[in-house]
Amino acid sequence: MRKILPSTLLAAAAVGALLVLPTGTASAMSPACNQASDVINNNRSLGPDAALTQSIADQLLAIDASGQEQQAIANYAHALTNGDVASVGNASTILNGVCQVGS
Repeated sequence: MRKILPSTLLAAAAVGALLVLPTGTASAMSPACNQASDVINNNRSLGPDAALTQSIADQLLAIDASGQEQQAIANYAHALTNGDVASVGNASTILNGVCQVGS
């Protein structure tokens, strides 16, 4: 009984700390970035399907965005339709950077 009590108190304190202490800074993405993220994440494996790639690009271009977000989303959509893996990677990096900074 004595050996269980200290470990139980320690576990309870750890759970309490997780519930009370902040986990870090949270930054909400803009609605445009959320939509772009949803479109991209719902279509992870594109493969060689040109129709699917064009459909995803069209969905991205239809997102109501402005400024840097609009440009980053459009660049990503155009990179998808070009089919160049390197340009998709670069456009993805730029889109992630713009969406994490916010507008």
